[in-house]
This record gives sequence, structure tokens and C-alpha cells, in this order.
Amino acid sequence: MGCSSFMCNVCGEAVLSDSQSGDLVRLFFLERGEVKEKMQGQYDSYCRVFTEDLKGCIEWTHKPWPEMVDDHYGPDKSTGLAAIHEKCWRGEASRERSEDDPNQGWGEDGEYDGETW
Repeated sequence: MGCSSFMCNVCGEAVLSDSQSGDLVRLFFLERGEVKEKMQGQYDSYCRVFTEDLKGCIEWTHKPWPEMVDDHYGPDKSTGLAAIHEKCWRGEASRERSEDDPNQGWGEDGEYDGETW
């Protein structure tokens, strides 16, 4: 799987990462608008966050990854992955999945500058 990213459900801007560091973000896996699993930290470019030491990634455990991907790209917009930048967080998770970032988290110019978080 190549890099993948989302648009923040609050500000509408991309969640950025260079696959070694990334925006501080809160991620949620939703089923019919209900949060089933969540994680927060620096975005890793692959729909997860890095561990605190940036040497690994936190994996989703709610269900097998292929099923989560199918859910995210299914017809129900209240099921899938949702992202909110930490700077946009106001204490409430989104009830709809996030739109995909067409630039895959690398920014409009194709390069993540590492300065946005």
C-alpha cells in the first residue's frame, strides 16, 4: 500500500506526513457514526500514528485491516476512518469518515515541510 492521508474533518486541510514524522492528529475508526477505536500522535502516512519514540507505528486492532479499508471505501459515509488535527480538536469525534487527501499527505507542492505540526 502506498501513502494515504485524509482531510481534517474540522478545518478541511490535509493531514500531512513524510513517513518519518507528521502532523499531530487524532484518528478514529467509525461504524455507523460510532467510534470503535481511536489513536492519536504524529501521522505516519499509512492511516496510523507513530509510537512516541517514532520507531514504529500503532496498529489498528478493531478488525482486520482489509475489512477496515473496505468499510472506509464503502457506501456508508458514517463508517470508516476519520481524522482531526490535534490543533483542531474540540473534544468531540466526527461522526463521518474523512475525505481522502488527493496529495496523499505530502502537501500541494508534493513535499511535506515538517513544519505544520
